[in-house]
Amino acid sequence: MNEYENYVKEVNNIFSILEKLKNSWSNNDSLTHIEEINQFKKAVIKGADFLDKESRKKG
Repeated sequence: MNEYENYVKEVNNIFSILEKLKNSWSNNDSLTHIEEINQFKKAVIKGADFLDKESRKKG
């Protein structure tokens, strides 16, 4: 697996776990923290795009 594939796999795992926690927790503080983390999802996707572009340049 290349860097891009590893990155995407791990990011998907993180956000999948956050979604499971969000659906199972009822504590408002915890849910607020999960939402704060989810705000970074777009930035993480941009990171994946950057890795993909870099790997294409090298390949």
